[in-house]
Amino acid sequence: MDGFWLFEGLEEEPYGLLPLANLSAKGGPTSTKGLERVASYQFYLGDQSASIVVPGLPRESFYFAGGRLRQDEGVVIYDLNHFKVPTGPLDPMILAAKQTAEKQKKPIDFSQYDFITDAVNLQKLFAFCQEAGDGLFRIDCERVGKTILMSRMEASDLMEVAHVTFDHSLKAKSTKGRAKVTEGPFFQLVSYQFGQFKMLVRYEVDCADYAAIGQASAPTPATDSTNGSIPEKQPFAENPDIVYMDYGEAKKQLPLQLLTTYPEGAGFPFFTWAQMFFSCADQLMIGWFKGNGDFRKPSLYALQDINKMMKPLPYVPLSKVHDCLVKISKFLTKNDPQFRIGLVWKGKPHLEIYEKKMENTGAVSPAVREYLQSQMPPDDVETAEAAAEPASS
Repeated sequence: MDGFWLFEGLEEEPYGLLPLANLSAKGGPTSTKGLERVASYQFYLGDQSASIVVPGLPRESFYFAGGRLRQDEGVVIYDLNHFKVPTGPLDPMILAAKQTAEKQKKPIDFSQYDFITDAVNLQKLFAFCQEAGDGLFRIDCERVGKTILMSRMEASDLMEVAHVTFDHSLKAKSTKGRAKVTEGPFFQLVSYQFGQFKMLVRYEVDCADYAAIGQASAPTPATDSTNGSIPEKQPFAENPDIVYMDYGEAKKQLPLQLLTTYPEGAGFPFFTWAQMFFSCADQLMIGWFKGNGDFRKPSLYALQDINKMMKPLPYVPLSKVHDCLVKISKFLTKNDPQFRIGLVWKGKPHLEIYEKKMENTGAVSPAVREYLQSQMPPDDVETAEAAAEPASS
């Protein structure tokens, strides 16, 4: 199976199946609770290596009256975290959260989280549970103590734009960086309770409404307290391949926004519901276009606004996502701590479970894994290891 990304680094035969019919459609959570913004970071695009700004500043959205935009084309970076840190794509979020906690003198305990993941992975599980289309995805899972790490696996970190979209064009037209070092993609880490699980979730913020908190900058140039200079770069002890710059401010009341474009007359893009639910972003900005890119003023929606248009609300697939997480957690915690899996969906009413080969890289680099392990209660590790037995499908 080597060579095809969907199975690369996995054993030849599936370990077992997780049928959609076995997932509970009732009794699951219908909302997230206890939302907290834990930390954030932003990639500095002036370096080829992995340089991040902590906490960074999301791009500022500003008024766009509408007009003609050019269709997106060419190659875009699809998974920047894996592109920059292929040996530990969750390293940036773990290290940014650690750095933020140390700066605030409020130590973070990663053992409190049941799952550490990208929101994208939860959206993919939602698509599977909703039986949406002929999907194709892979999510890799492993554990440290009883904390499950879920990492994105994409066909490529770089993707060619292959459908009609104006997302990048609208973002370029209606947003701007707040400083020279904060032009790059911004990632927010949020913590919330989803049913029985405490989640630490990463998602990419497209822009933010600074005017809502009275901090809109002049149209040009962007406010830049660095005066164009680059703050000092410091390597992380756990992964020196990632360096960070201390710059920006975590503004708790700042509305964080996702952005997309959609053709007028084609209904509402309800695929955004899962994006909003699992990211807990404040607003969705939709650029509605006609024909070859004639836009009117973008519209803003909160999750509650989308709920009013969506009938019925997708509580059945949401319940199945929760039960899917229950089964993933039980499956991994009853097995050896080194046991790792790839969940593969090929558009059928089940997920295929493959064992991941030991020699392949994981969600985090070895030193970051050791750091996480040091936070796990000894009884968690011992209990999990004592309960380890040959896995059953």
